[in-house]
Amino acid sequence: MSTSRFKAFDIYPKTIEDFKVKTLTGGAISLISIAIVLVLVFSEVMYYLEVDRVDELYVDTSLEMKMPIYINVTFPAISCDALNLDLMDVSGDFQLNIEHTVFKQRLALDGTYIDDKLLVKDVNAVPKDEAKAVAAKKTQAADYCGSCYGGETFEQKCCNTCEEVRESYRKRGWAFTPSDDIEQCYTEILERKMRYAKHEGCNLHGHFMVNKVAGNFHVAPGKSFIRAHTQIHDYTPYELDHFNTSHIIHSLGFGVEYPGIQNPLDGTNKMIPEGSGLFQYFIKVVPTIYEYNDGQQIVTNQYSVTQHFRPKNEFHEHVVPGVFFMYDLSPIMVHIAERSRSFIHFLTSLCAIIGGVFTVAGIVDAFIYNVSKIHTKQSIIE
Repeated sequence: MSTSRFKAFDIYPKTIEDFKVKTLTGGAISLISIAIVLVLVFSEVMYYLEVDRVDELYVDTSLEMKMPIYINVTFPAISCDALNLDLMDVSGDFQLNIEHTVFKQRLALDGTYIDDKLLVKDVNAVPKDEAKAVAAKKTQAADYCGSCYGGETFEQKCCNTCEEVRESYRKRGWAFTPSDDIEQCYTEILERKMRYAKHEGCNLHGHFMVNKVAGNFHVAPGKSFIRAHTQIHDYTPYELDHFNTSHIIHSLGFGVEYPGIQNPLDGTNKMIPEGSGLFQYFIKVVPTIYEYNDGQQIVTNQYSVTQHFRPKNEFHEHVVPGVFFMYDLSPIMVHIAERSRSFIHFLTSLCAIIGGVFTVAGIVDAFIYNVSKIHTKQSIIE
């Protein structure tokens, strides 16, 4: 086949250079077209370098695993001595006064850290009430036999501590509230009052493991203990009136963070100028697996939350102040996977951008050129 026959298939006929006409508008349109192409190509490259996230839903079958909870909360009006973090769930698991992996940092009223090493251990600096409490512990004789205040039994004739009085009441099925009238509880009540008289704050930070069942962790006044598989808070009226539940949630998560996660309680600030109240956070935990583009996975959780607050006042006298986080788990697991965008699609988009822009630019240039020619001819005729 001769070369002349190949020329017949040329769909891009060329014009002799002498017949080409270059115009000012054509140059302007060309520069604008190049600028548009560069901007669109840059945006397309950025889009191609990003990863898509594909969400899929599964039934969660990992209930036998433990779930970590990471917490960082500040209580600006409660001293660390009066602050206990307790946990319980529907399976009957209890964790009282979690201390092994949750740490307490004493805070001054202005929010600065208090270094325990800088505290002066001066005997003369001991408060008068604290001195009374220490003296009360030392004044009991060896043969001392304290009253059980009606709770005596044949096996237990004496109650020398507040805990023994409490236990004697429990055996009889009576309600027990520590008071100054009970001699053995005087020291305990005095120590509790001194915890609230420090005018300090406390920061709780750390993590703990829980079963993957519904439960709650909370901060509440008084001393907590377990009776008949039930958690009980033993508190005094003084503690109820002075337990200011103002708090700042710096961060709260139910697992390791992954790219794009949003913990709705992070940065929550709840302040009560006076009095106290009950804060309740109802949390729905959704098990989540995040898979990177290289196949690595993060097994974690995300959550949603609703809030409720009940103040303790003359209209709600029976409200026990505290901060409660009630969580429940969704039976559905979310699988989030990163996916790279198609290179073929990227090339197709680039061709479409370049071809489309210059095609439209050619149409616009031809239209302007023809209009200007017609206008020039009419001017010559006139």
